[in-house]
Amino acid sequence: MDRRPRIGVTLGDPAGVGPEVVAKALAHEGLRADAAPLVIGSPAVLDRAFRLIGSPLRARSADGPGDETDEPGRINVLSPHNDAGLDALPYGETSPLAGAAAVEWAATAARLAIAGDVDAIATAPISKEAARLAGHADFGHQEIYQRIAEVPRVLTMLVANRLNVVHLTTHQPLRAAAEFATRERVLEALRLTRGFFAAHGVPHPRIGVAALNPHGGEAGLIGTEEMTDIRPAVEDANAEGIAAVGPVPSDSLFAQAVEGGYDAVLAMYHDQGHIPVKVHDWASSITLNIGLPFLRTSVDHGTAFDIAGKGVADATGMIAAIRYAARVAATGRLP
Repeated sequence: MDRRPRIGVTLGDPAGVGPEVVAKALAHEGLRADAAPLVIGSPAVLDRAFRLIGSPLRARSADGPGDETDEPGRINVLSPHNDAGLDALPYGETSPLAGAAAVEWAATAARLAIAGDVDAIATAPISKEAARLAGHADFGHQEIYQRIAEVPRVLTMLVANRLNVVHLTTHQPLRAAAEFATRERVLEALRLTRGFFAAHGVPHPRIGVAALNPHGGEAGLIGTEEMTDIRPAVEDANAEGIAAVGPVPSDSLFAQAVEGGYDAVLAMYHDQGHIPVKVHDWASSITLNIGLPFLRTSVDHGTAFDIAGKGVADATGMIAAIRYAARVAATGRLP
């Protein structure tokens, strides 16, 4: 009996680097010893990617979980979307046809995970513009999965080696992100973070909370959010037994986290959290979501239309995303 975790792997936008990095990950020596991948996408698109990288692997159409084969040289692919013409789309061009397929593949992976038909999912990047052109209001993975799972709040966490960075906000303008950092929302994020870590083998995570303003606001001289919202939220969390510390100026906090001072950092906005992770270890960094009823990991890069179809995309992140998902699914613990 196959004891490897079944990981649903989506191809992402067929005109981007998603199929290429998935193909390279599946061709990577040893990966399929750790996970039993079930690709959700188009067999023709995956085969185009295998040819692009010069791999002898080929796609095999599967009717669904349970219809896989371990035939050497074959990769099981579940195709829930009409894939006619997808393998002929020009690389590097935004297309509603590609956007529609990418969203359907992503949504199918979530439904499989909720049903327990896959143990976790690892997603390749989609184009938000292409998804919008295809008529989707939910144009990012996080929004799609929050709607399908019917959960009130989902957070993004970036992982790079020992650095785990949860984001209070992601794709919001900076002005809106500052307004979003209320006492209630910061406390909610700390609760979700503690709950995620506790559910995966870290019962009392130490969470460093980033200040919003330079120098933590300098006692209100250059911002008051630390005094009015962030510090009170940390105190509320402490009263609930959550080991939160802060607000700490981010130029100090992330260095402390890299050295192992915290199990997780709560960043207030997108770039505050993304920049340290990508400077620390961009190539192998991954993204995962907190608040979903299933584990979803992803590469920490976009569709890279500028290099799509050239065979030069780095698959390190895709390999890391699949392996991380497989390890957590197998052990129930964070690496």
